Amino acid sequence: MSTMPFNDVAARRMARLAGLSYVLYSAAGIYITFGPIPSLSALGDENASPLLALMFRTGFLAEVVLYTFVCVSAAAMYMVLKSVGQGPALVAAFCRLIEGAMGATFIIFKYAVFITVVNPELTPGFSDDQRASLVSLLRDVYGSAIYFLLIPMAVGGVLFFSLFFRSRFIPRWLSAWGIFTYLVIGSVAATVILYPALEEKIMLFFLPGALFEWVAAFWLLFAGINTKHWMARSS
Repeated sequence: MSTMPFNDVAARRMARLAGLSYVLYSAAGIYITFGPIPSLSALGDENASPLLALMFRTGFLAEVVLYTFVCVSAAAMYMVLKSVGQGPALVAAFCRLIEGAMGATFIIFKYAVFITVVNPELTPGFSDDQRASLVSLLRDVYGSAIYFLLIPMAVGGVLFFSLFFRSRFIPRWLSAWGIFTYLVIGSVAATVILYPALEEKIMLFFLPGALFEWVAAFWLLFAGINTKHWMARSS
């Protein structure tokens, strides 16, 4: 397993950047999930106000923030962990970048649904039933395909926190929690892809993952990393 020379100052800075990125994309995720974003059916009402459309657009902005900082966190984590194992760190970073790229693609699908709902004149050849079917199709594609994104996310997370466990940059209990969390996320996502009917029954398994990312985010941002074990081992 190849390693690179360790730069303590740069690693500490990148760890805090990774923590800040985790905070920002986790906050964006909370806004997307629990924020005041109206439903598509509300937007399709002929009496819907422009404010509802604006609120829905804030959801797009939050998703852009989310996937942007997923990529920033991947780059920062690679810089922190490349000295521990350059190969696994690089694979992990690419997995998180794949997650970001897939997320950007899904935003396009969601935006297509939004435009179809708020601007029916863009599909003048469609009847109301055909337009409703198109909206339903695009919405379901977005809602179902999001689970494919969680697979590279899980692989990247397991690799990153395995390297954290090895280096002891953060407490090993936190690293082990991270490995377990991303294994669960990947397993649940794969289960939903294979057996969609189980989706509602196993969604609760995602909650520990959300809690872990907040704990890891604040640990990296405020406590930072402890490099003495790795520096002693390297020397």
